[in-house]
Amino acid sequence: MTQFDALLWDCDGCLIDSEIIACRIAAEYLTGAGYPVTTEAFIADFAGKTQAQIDAVISERTGGAFNAKINTAEKKQAILEAFNTELKPINGILSALESVRALGLVQVVASGSGLARLEHTLKLTNLWNFFAAENNGQSVFSAEQVPNGKPAPDVFLLAAERVGVAPHKCAVIEDSVAGVKSGKAAGMTVFGFVGSSHGSPELALKLSAAGADAIFDDMDVLEELMRG
Repeated sequence: MTQFDALLWDCDGCLIDSEIIACRIAAEYLTGAGYPVTTEAFIADFAGKTQAQIDAVISERTGGAFNAKINTAEKKQAILEAFNTELKPINGILSALESVRALGLVQVVASGSGLARLEHTLKLTNLWNFFAAENNGQSVFSAEQVPNGKPAPDVFLLAAERVGVAPHKCAVIEDSVAGVKSGKAAGMTVFGFVGSSHGSPELALKLSAAGADAIFDDMDVLEELMRG
């Protein structure tokens, strides 16, 4: 038995170990454009945020539009090429997904990444077919489809509406402060995951401070969390 009817997954850093890769390349491009930032600092400041939100923060800090100095298409291609050679699923994720499915919960993705990137990365990590079988194939949702990205609740509320589950019956898996705030704003129970390559004790503290209901770092405990 479980108190939830649906589990809503953030993708990057929760299903796939992608944040460390994408943030490394984004940091390299920003540094080259004149905004020096390490991978670790980029993760701390910007993980879970949309590109527009990142641009706004940097412009506010510096008065400069650094993104205008970056070849966006080139950066996206560099990230995709790195994914092709480096990307892996989170350890134990498929077993965790199957165990939650066995509990009777529908599972969908609710991410800040674009739909094309989500399909590409989920296929690379052999997770696409799992979600294609959920909710009649309507199981991958992006901030592209809603007015506001995380920390606004829009993408989680869209996912809950599409699966026909009330927000208070939804659990969320998130790895960023923006994502935790988004899930809580939607009225959902949020579990903060810190078991990816960019996870750390500091991240755990940040997710707790943002309102995460519990923190975990091993997918083996997911079924237990869903049972409450």
